[in-house]
Order: sequence, then structure tokens, then C-alpha cells
Amino acid sequence: MLSDSLDKQMNQALKPLGLNLSQFAIMMVLIERDDISQSDIGRQVLMASYATTRNIDVLVKMGLVQRHPHRQSRRSINICVTEQGTALAGKLINILREVNQALLQPLDEAEQETLKKLLPRLI
Repeated sequence: MLSDSLDKQMNQALKPLGLNLSQFAIMMVLIERDDISQSDIGRQVLMASYATTRNIDVLVKMGLVQRHPHRQSRRSINICVTEQGTALAGKLINILREVNQALLQPLDEAEQETLKKLLPRLI
């Protein structure tokens, strides 16, 4: 199945960085919109709260993100990218670009453009 193949390729490409696909998804959310609540991250990546917490725990241990109290809610915790996490952003984007290019390689340019136009309609 295409999604399984894509997941496998992404996990393989992320392995040298010590990341998996779930952690990558969290990092991409934070790179795009830093300093948001842990629950917002989970909603954006469609991940259960326990899984979000576990993956963020790993990212904190790696020094890529940090937790801090939410400014308005004492029950919420916000997550922000550290300098080390920001430095990794370019590598993560390159991995995504390379995996996407490999996936699209069997298609000619016209087919790739058609696919890029059709996918958003399916999603």
C-alpha cells in the first residue's frame, strides 16, 4: 500500500537523526507554528494524547523541544522548539522533499503536476 511504503521510507530517512515519523510530524507542526499547547499538537497530527506526550518526552530528552506553562491556562502546557530543534528544521524539510521526489520519480512532469492538483481535492 502506498501509505505503508511512504511511512517506511520516511522512518528509514529519519532514523539517522534518531527520529520516527510521529516525532517528525510533531516537529513539523512546531516548525510551522511554534509555542502551542501539547493538546493542539495532538489534534493537528491526529495523535492520541498519550502518544503525543510520549513522543514529546523523547523530543525533550533529545533537546529539540521544551515544555513551559501556558500563559493563560494553568492546566495547559505549551511546547516550543529549542535552538537545536530549529537547526534541525532544514534537514527535516530536505528529508521530506527527497522522499516525495523518490515517490514521484516514476511519473513524468505532466503526471506529477496532475497528481499535485488532484491530491488536495481528495484530502
